[in-house]
Amino acid sequence: MNTELVIFAPLIGLLGVFFGAWLQAHFTRKNNTNSKLTELQNKAYADFLNSASAIAVAQRTGNRARVEEEFAILADSKARICVYGHSKVIQELARFIRAGGTLQTESEILSFTRLCLRIRESVGMDNKTIDLPDISQLLFSVEVANVHTPITTDC
Repeated sequence: MNTELVIFAPLIGLLGVFFGAWLQAHFTRKNNTNSKLTELQNKAYADFLNSASAIAVAQRTGNRARVEEEFAILADSKARICVYGHSKVIQELARFIRAGGTLQTESEILSFTRLCLRIRESVGMDNKTIDLPDISQLLFSVEVANVHTPITTDC
């Protein structure tokens, strides 16, 4: 009986060490994958927001060359959002595009504002104390207080 304990005790210890190393490697890989996905999402969201804003400014100033340049960046970022983005962000992006996607009308501005709120939710920001008119005012200097547009925060 004692010889069995002498043999099995170190084996059990070694198995524990190997299992612990495997478990640590598994969680490290999973964490790295999640970090990379988050990085890709954030880059796609930022590129989309930057190019959409640049297009709106270029259209207002009549800079056609800049509009065309930003359209390429916009298309690329939309494709990356479709691949890496959160499902609620993809749905809200589709609603924005269906609304016209040009930031020229109040409905398009409201749709873009809701998209921004969805992006905030998808990256873990709390939107409970943020009002849609406040975001529209910050983004576009447009007061949309008279337009009631409820947004659910189930992202």
